[in-house]
Amino acid sequence: MQFFIPNHCPKCQGEGKKIKFENLLCNLKDIASLDRGKTYYFCKNRECEVVYFSGLEIFTNSDLFRKTAYKSTEKDATICFCFGYKVEDADQKHFEEYLIKKSNFCACSIRNPSGKCCKKLFETFLELPS
Repeated sequence: MQFFIPNHCPKCQGEGKKIKFENLLCNLKDIASLDRGKTYYFCKNRECEVVYFSGLEIFTNSDLFRKTAYKSTEKDATICFCFGYKVEDADQKHFEEYLIKKSNFCACSIRNPSGKCCKKLFETFLELPS
């Protein structure tokens, strides 16, 4: 028998962030098995493959329309889900473009799998050696 703490990832046991149901609808390829009555979480551990979970049910980057750079450093992983910036775009020029676009509008709270603004993630990739 496996025991789990509801807001802790069943894979890494790290604490998860409660996520809006709409985040799942916007990001998962297959939504047929989702249950609106369940609470879903985003696994905050960058080293863990799990993106979303509810109980023992897990979803990974392969279940998303676009891989999140929060969980992958592959060049095609998405940093910004509103404007389409990927890891391969993580340079100062693209970051400045992103800031201008973001100042007008964004929908990070729904489009980004984490439900958070992607600015901090973008900055993380700017600091990594090329």
